[in-house]
Amino acid sequence: MIPVAKQPEPKSFNEKVRLHGQLFLKNNPSPKSTQFPRYWSEIKGNLYRQYKNICAYTGEWFPEPSVSVDHFLPKSKEPQLAYEWDNYRLTTKVMNITKGDNTGIVDPFYVQFGWFIMDFPSCLIKSSGNLNEHDRKKVDDSINILKLNSDKQTVNRYDIISCYISDDITFDSFKEKYPYIAYELERQGLHETIAERFRPWKQDK
Repeated sequence: MIPVAKQPEPKSFNEKVRLHGQLFLKNNPSPKSTQFPRYWSEIKGNLYRQYKNICAYTGEWFPEPSVSVDHFLPKSKEPQLAYEWDNYRLTTKVMNITKGDNTGIVDPFYVQFGWFIMDFPSCLIKSSGNLNEHDRKKVDDSINILKLNSDKQTVNRYDIISCYISDDITFDSFKEKYPYIAYELERQGLHETIAERFRPWKQDK
């Protein structure tokens, strides 16, 4: 996870989402999670484009059909924020389900560069040793809740780096699609030598 710059709400947001949502909440002040009309679906495309197709939690590009609007503060706990643009985070359907209604993760709008450290070549993620106790716990909880070190996630990061090594693409192009991995490669001075670091794991596989 790396910092995500908050983007302005679309001009059509108030009409398409907020006003309908406020009317629903006025008539249903304590709705269950399954009862919320999905007015936010109207602006999924806006969310995808304005946040440059990058998942807020993995820092990786994903295709538009996989878009999911995550309510950072769950609508089941903060219904008044269910139809507010600033409470939305761009993510995938799978990651949204994984996060669920958990509130113990770091907000991508709050996180700082270098809080989530990636190890090479294992592709495992850990918290920075320079964090205070509160932020370190948030980062560790985020890693666990979002299952960032699951086999699926680590293999996916490994495959992304393998493609970068084998394909004739510039580092700048790679950074546009996979900013978190690119940042960690650059921070650790590995963006030009990562192929050498990956050879032992490739042979083991």
